[in-house]
Amino acid sequence: MGEILRKCGGRLKYFFQSISTKVFVIMLILVLPFNILAIMLSRAAVDSMIEQARISVKNVMENYVTDMQNNMQAAEYLLWSMKNEESDGLTLARQEEGNDYQAARIRLYYKLMNGMRLADGTDGYFFYMKDLDDILVWDSTFAKRTAGEEFVRSEIDKGFKAGWNLNMIGERPAACLFIQIGSVIYGGWLYLDDILSQLENDIQYEKAEFTFAENPENQRETAVSAYSKKGKFYLNACLDRQEIAGNISNVYMMMQAGAFIALFLIPVLYMMISHLLMSPLKTVNQAQKRLREGDLDYRITDKANSIEFEYSFQSFNKMADRIQTLKIENYEKELATQQMELKNLQLQIRPHFLLNTFNLIYTLVQRREEKAVQDIVLYLSEYFRYLFRSGNSLELFSKEQHLIEGYIQMASVRYPGSIDIEYVYDPEISFVRVPPLLLHNFVENIIKHVVKQGHMTHISVVGQYDEQGVTFMIMDDGPGIGEEALKELDASMRRGKSDGSHIGFSNSLRRLKYFYGEEADIVITSETGAGTCVTIRFPYNLEVQDEAFDCE
Repeated sequence: MGEILRKCGGRLKYFFQSISTKVFVIMLILVLPFNILAIMLSRAAVDSMIEQARISVKNVMENYVTDMQNNMQAAEYLLWSMKNEESDGLTLARQEEGNDYQAARIRLYYKLMNGMRLADGTDGYFFYMKDLDDILVWDSTFAKRTAGEEFVRSEIDKGFKAGWNLNMIGERPAACLFIQIGSVIYGGWLYLDDILSQLENDIQYEKAEFTFAENPENQRETAVSAYSKKGKFYLNACLDRQEIAGNISNVYMMMQAGAFIALFLIPVLYMMISHLLMSPLKTVNQAQKRLREGDLDYRITDKANSIEFEYSFQSFNKMADRIQTLKIENYEKELATQQMELKNLQLQIRPHFLLNTFNLIYTLVQRREEKAVQDIVLYLSEYFRYLFRSGNSLELFSKEQHLIEGYIQMASVRYPGSIDIEYVYDPEISFVRVPPLLLHNFVENIIKHVVKQGHMTHISVVGQYDEQGVTFMIMDDGPGIGEEALKELDASMRRGKSDGSHIGFSNSLRRLKYFYGEEADIVITSETGAGTCVTIRFPYNLEVQDEAFDCE
C-alpha cells in the first residue's frame, strides 16, 4: 500500500511539475482573461489605456530629463575643472593681457573642444573675462558660435540669472548656465530643440506636442510633465485622446471573438505543443542524462520535427564531440597565458631599472638619508611582490595605481623638484582589472626618457569608464617625438618585433589584445615641443567582467 501511495505521489508531482501541465495552465491564464475583458471593458478601460500611455510617455520623458541632467552635471564639472584646475583656466582668470594670456586662451579653447568630444555634456561653453571684456565661446554646431557670443553678451548686459535657465539662442530654445566667480563669468548651453526632435521620434503618437516651460502642463487630461531639478523647469507633453483611443471598439470586438475561438482551440493547441515540443525535449533530456552518466560516445540520432530542435540535436552532438578536446584547449590556453606572463616578467625586470635603483640607494646611504632609503626598499618589495604573488592574469587597477604612486615617489627622490603628476580617474576605474604593470611601464618610460634634473616635467594619468569600455591616457609635456620616429614606433609596436626594438610597447599591445580582443588598442600621439600622449582603449563591462572573474 505504501509503495502504491509513493508511486501515486511521484506521478502527481511529475504531473504538476511537468511543462505540459504548465503550458496548459498558461494557455488558460492567457485565454480566460481575454474573455472577461472582452465583456467588461468600458470607459474605465479607455481611461486605463490613456493613463498607461501617459505613464509610458512620462517614463520616456523622465529618461530624457535624466540624460539632460547628467549632461548638465558633466558640463558643470568640465567648466569647474577648466576654471579651477587647468593652468590655462587659472591664467585666464587672472586677466593679465599678454602672450601668456593669449596662449592660454587658445589652449583652453581646444581643451574645451576635446572635453566635449570625450564626454557627454552641453552643446556650447563660454568664458567671459569681464575686466578685459574678452569672451571665449565654443559651440558644437560651429555655425551658431556668433549667435552664442551675442547671446552671452546680451544676457550679461541685462543682468543674467545664475544657474540653469530657459533661454533662446538665436531661434533655438536652450537650457543655459551662468556662473560668476569674481570678475569671471562662465557657463554653457544645451540646445533643447534636438531633445524635442528625438523625443518626437521615440513617441508613437503623431499629434503629441512637446515643449520646455517653467511651469507644468496641467490644464488637459492628457497632459504629462517631467521636472528637471537641476534646471528647475519642466518638459511638458500634450497627447491627443482620440489618437490614443483610436478604433478601440473594433479592437474590443476582435478581442472578444478571438477569446472564444481560443477557448475551442486549447485542446488542439495542447496536442500540437505536446508533439512539437515535449517529445523533442524528452529526447534531449535523455541524451543529457546519458552524457552525465559518462557515456561520452552517445549521440542523438532521432529525426527532429522542427529546425530549432534539429539545431539543438546538432548542438548537443557537437558539444559531446568537443568535451575531450575542450580540456586540451584549456590546457593550451593556460600554458599560453603562463608563457605570456613569464615574458612580461622578463621584460619588467630590466637590468637598467635595478642598476639605477641600486645606484640611487648607494648614493642615499652615503648621504645618510635613511628615510629615503627605507622608502625605496619598501617600494622594491611591493614591486616584486606585485609581480610574483598574484595567481591572476588581471589585477584591480587600484593595485596598479598604488605601485605607480610608489614609483613616482622613488623617482622624485632621484629627480627632486622635477616631477609634477596628476591623476584623474572616474570612480569606476578602481574596480577595473588590468594586466599587471600595463600603465606602470608607460609611466616608467616617461621617467626614463623625458624627466631631466632641473626641468619640471608635468605628467597626467587619466582613466575614464563608459558604456563602450575603458580609456587610459598617460601624458607628458616633454620634448615629444618627431613624426618619422612616431610612425616607426607605431609600426614596430604593431608588428611585434622580437629584436628588442620597442618590445615594451609591442608586448603591452599584445597582452591588451589577448585579454580584451582585437578592439583593444594603444594609440601614441605626439607633437614636437608639446609632449606625448599614450591612449590605451579596450572594451570593458564591470558587471560582466567581475562576474566572470568571481567564477574563475
